[in-house]
Amino acid sequence: MSTLVGALLALTVGVTWLSALAILRMPRALDRFHATSFLNVATGVCVTAVSFAADGVSDRSLKVLLMMVLLVAFGAVLSHAAGRAVLLREGRSA
Repeated sequence: MSTLVGALLALTVGVTWLSALAILRMPRALDRFHATSFLNVATGVCVTAVSFAADGVSDRSLKVLLMMVLLVAFGAVLSHAAGRAVLLREGRSA
């Protein structure tokens, strides 16, 4: 089980680096929001999987699941609001 937890945590770190490189590579601000949204969802899924792999179905893993669902939901709302603000400020060329 510790090998699975280590592999999932390594995947989380890999996803974070991939998103960081994607943010550096993308030329426009609106495109960069896609990379941050991917980071939010992918790391949320990986951390939730780690908690279930480490503890099974327990109070702690269910709390992590609830926190990650809220994180993904609020992250989507914040990405949308920030993207709309950038779009209104800079126009379609942003």
